[in-house]
Amino acid sequence: MAATRELRGKVAIVTGASRGIGRAMSQAFASAGAQVVVASRTENEAPPDAPYAKYGSGTINDTARRIAEAGGEALPIPCDVTKTDDLRNLAERTIKHFGRIDIVVSNAGVDCESPVVNLEEELLDRCLTVNIRGPILLCKYVLPQMIKQKSGGSIFCITSGAATGYREGRVGYSMSKAALDRAYLSLASEVREHNIAVNVLSPGRVDTWMNRRGDWPGTEHIPMEQPESINEAAVWLAAQNASTFTGQRIERSEFGTNWGPGIPVSMT
Repeated sequence: MAATRELRGKVAIVTGASRGIGRAMSQAFASAGAQVVVASRTENEAPPDAPYAKYGSGTINDTARRIAEAGGEALPIPCDVTKTDDLRNLAERTIKHFGRIDIVVSNAGVDCESPVVNLEEELLDRCLTVNIRGPILLCKYVLPQMIKQKSGGSIFCITSGAATGYREGRVGYSMSKAALDRAYLSLASEVREHNIAVNVLSPGRVDTWMNRRGDWPGTEHIPMEQPESINEAAVWLAAQNASTFTGQRIERSEFGTNWGPGIPVSMT
């Protein structure tokens, strides 16, 4: 994606930013002029003999370094979204360092691969904690600053096609993403008066560690896109506020045709 400056002067937080979609969005936001907080629990590189090492490689410091080498500004902050203190610290350190928060992307997520009859409670609990509790608490800690600024802003989460249809062996994961969708769409109404957009972005089938590691029956016919395929849509979404585009669940593949620049949208 060619560099733009449409996010100049804005501060963006991206969770799950050490690799894959999160890293791609972080770099895209920086190219568009934003100062980026790179958040993830990954501070150390995976060993070279780890499964799918190519897709599992990357750290918050690596993402920040790439942004700096391209002329941008990034702040790496360790954050495990299952830990309340980490999420609170993420917001506080961002405010202390940059003085504001304009864009927040809840991208961190985990799989829950198991038929229900064999589902381990610990696996389900982790899935719900990362995929639902974490994104809601993230909003809890960033919203006071965003509201205080009185300049609007954009929050969005990364969802999955599993939220709207059956995926074999992934009832728990599908449930978590469906709940996340509903939570963020409801939050859009709650913060509309503050001119803060809240949306849900489905990236499609992307060439990431989760898709390489897991067996996703029924998705083989969907083209595998590279993480950077999300960049243009993510940057546009990050630039919105509640008066322009909010309360929408959108597909990355439909950007520029069903939603995006110059395309009317009905916001209820």
